Amino acid sequence: MSMKDFINTLNEEQKKALLEALSGPNSVSSELVPDKINQETKKQLKSDFIANTKAQSPISNNKRREPVRGRENRWEDTGEFRDVATPDIEPTPRRRQPPKKIDVECSSCGKSFKVDSRFVYGEYYRCNRCGSKR
Repeated sequence: MSMKDFINTLNEEQKKALLEALSGPNSVSSELVPDKINQETKKQLKSDFIANTKAQSPISNNKRREPVRGRENRWEDTGEFRDVATPDIEPTPRRRQPPKKIDVECSSCGKSFKVDSRFVYGEYYRCNRCGSKR
C-alpha cells in the first residue's frame, strides 16, 4: 500500500488529525488537503535547510591555538592475555649467502667500486653520484 492509497482511505477529520500530528498543532493550518502537503513541506524544508556559508569552523576561530607538547603516558598494561605463554624454541639458523660483489667501473666518471652483482646489468653502469646528475 502506497502513501497516496493510505491518505485516500482517510476521511477529512482523520486527514486533519494526521496533519496536526505530523507537523504540530500550530505550525501548519489544519485546512490543508493532501495535494497541498507536498508543496507546503517543500517550502518549509527549503527554509529550514539553508546552508550558512559564513559559519566559521571551530579551528578558524580567532582564539590562540595550543602548542603541541608531550604529556605523561597514562597507558597501563592490564595483562589481558596472561594465560598465553610464549614457547621456548630455538630460532631457525640463517643460511643465506653473503652478497656477491663485483668490481665495476662507472661509465661517466671512471671510478671503480664494488656493487652487488644483482644490480649490475647492461654494458654501461653509472655510479650513484653520476646517476643522479642527468
